[in-house]
Amino acid sequence: MSPTIAIIGSIVTDIVVQTPRIPASGENMHAPRIQVMTGGKAANAAVAFRRLGGRAHLLGNTGADGFGQQARVDLEAEGVDISGVGADPDQPTGSGVLLVEPDGQTAFIIAPGANLTLKPQQLEANLRPLLPHLDGLLFNFESPEACLLLAADLARAHDVPIFVDAGPDRPYSPELWRDAAILTPNQPEAEAIVGYPITDDESAVAAAQDLLARGPQSVVLKLGARGALLASADTIQHIPAFPITAVDSAGAGDAFTAGLTLAVLQGRALPQAVRFANACGAVAASRFGTMPAMPRLAEVEELRAAATATA
Repeated sequence: MSPTIAIIGSIVTDIVVQTPRIPASGENMHAPRIQVMTGGKAANAAVAFRRLGGRAHLLGNTGADGFGQQARVDLEAEGVDISGVGADPDQPTGSGVLLVEPDGQTAFIIAPGANLTLKPQQLEANLRPLLPHLDGLLFNFESPEACLLLAADLARAHDVPIFVDAGPDRPYSPELWRDAAILTPNQPEAEAIVGYPITDDESAVAAAQDLLARGPQSVVLKLGARGALLASADTIQHIPAFPITAVDSAGAGDAFTAGLTLAVLQGRALPQAVRFANACGAVAASRFGTMPAMPRLAEVEELRAAATATA
């Protein structure tokens, strides 16, 4: 089965810097590696979903500039449908600087640019014709809230399940995700929503249950190297990560969410879907970069098989 989804969110040109550490103010530091590549949470997820065997329609905006043209070339080469991606003449393509430390942890500086120019009318014109053919709708919090609220309403009206990657941290209404099939925040994003820190397993379970009580059918709390915590009406379950040597965690969450969405739409039980998503995130985190690091199905299955063989 090859599910089809629409993904709403950011398309960004990433400047990815491999650095010994985060520099101090005023410091001049040599970086062993700098690369420029297409990224953005939605663009990454669309490529991952496609590489894993699904079909993805991406909805958003770039600028009418060279970065935007390159993003279109890259996305089309991956088989992502970009007919719903506009080119704003007045704003540049979104861009970001990603600092990657030796342990794979990252720090981000993002200029959203044209991503924030998406208008409800534009979104509706591109999304409405797709709805009869969609198995799911995935979005994050990098597009204007009015557009996402409209998309959620349209999806609900057409019985299209909604998958919400609740990041980055934005003061968006819970109305966006109260009916979500799955809400997938990472730890800082979950802390921002529930209003208290997650410091141990007990507080992680409390936060997941708190989020679940607010409406979504399931919550999957992404915990990085510790794996993920699944909360639904039937279970609270920690699903451990795959052991890897982390190189760059920048796109791991996007790969995770794409893999989780695909697996659920294929009919896998939630614990199995989360384990598949963990493998997708692990593949992405084991190599440098954002969109180029997105996993392919064969790589995910190879990691899962290796883990089973050594268990």
